[in-house]
Amino acid sequence: MDRIDAMESEGIGRRAFLGLLGLGLIALLPGQAWARPRRRQKTVYRLSTRGHRTCTACKGHAANRFYKTREAADADRSHAGCNCAIVSQRIKRGLAKQYFKQRRQVFDLRWQETA
Repeated sequence: MDRIDAMESEGIGRRAFLGLLGLGLIALLPGQAWARPRRRQKTVYRLSTRGHRTCTACKGHAANRFYKTREAADADRSHAGCNCAIVSQRIKRGLAKQYFKQRRQVFDLRWQETA
């Protein structure tokens, strides 16, 4: 134990050495490792009936529809007086492109063809 203490007091210690080694390895990483990762998800909006007593129309509408913007969700309520909450959800970017192609603001899962 005394020998290790003597070696550390003479020069660089083990912890300092490992710290410098770690910094050296990080410096060798390519520039892409420091770059911000690409966002592979897109934020879309939905109507939510969770935690509320709602009618069947609201439940069916909220379960199947995706909206490109919060305003589109607010404008497409299932009936007058609907007060379902508008919530955001993250979906894959490719799926969002498929849902909102041709400048579509609303997508309903019931529109998909069944194979």
